Amino acid sequence: MISSNNKNVIIGIVIIVSFLVLAFNIFPFLGLTGHTEECSLIAGCPHEQELDFLQTALPLMLSFALLIGAGTYYLMAQQVESKEKSLKKNTDVILKLLNSDEKKLVNLLLENKGKILQAEVTRLPGMTKVKSHRVVQKLIDRGVLEKESVGKTNVLKFTEEIKQGLL
Repeated sequence: MISSNNKNVIIGIVIIVSFLVLAFNIFPFLGLTGHTEECSLIAGCPHEQELDFLQTALPLMLSFALLIGAGTYYLMAQQVESKEKSLKKNTDVILKLLNSDEKKLVNLLLENKGKILQAEVTRLPGMTKVKSHRVVQKLIDRGVLEKESVGKTNVLKFTEEIKQGLL
């Protein structure tokens, strides 16, 4: 079954393709057919007719293109907005499952795009070196964080699956 977000994307693509088909089939090259006959006073000038067509069709085509663009933007903006809402909801659910010290650490990681030095954890309010080590180890054991040694310090970051869900 197709979700509503995917339906909006499909509708946007169909609208754009329809516009392109209209532009190139009904109005080939905006009426520029490449007349080779010469202008005459009796029959009129085909070049003048092309210019008249351009003067009437171009504003119509531009208005139609702006309408298509605005509609596509509207459809895509809804998708982005719904994704942001679901991300916020997921983050709130995850934070509810953590104790206060773990919340502090996860919020710090979220503020720093999912990557911090372990030494920064000890600078959080109410954290000592031992307490921060225990909190970090709990989150590593649960599969929320991973620790990477860089020289004499450790870099903490979200696991790949958590990163995809949160960031």
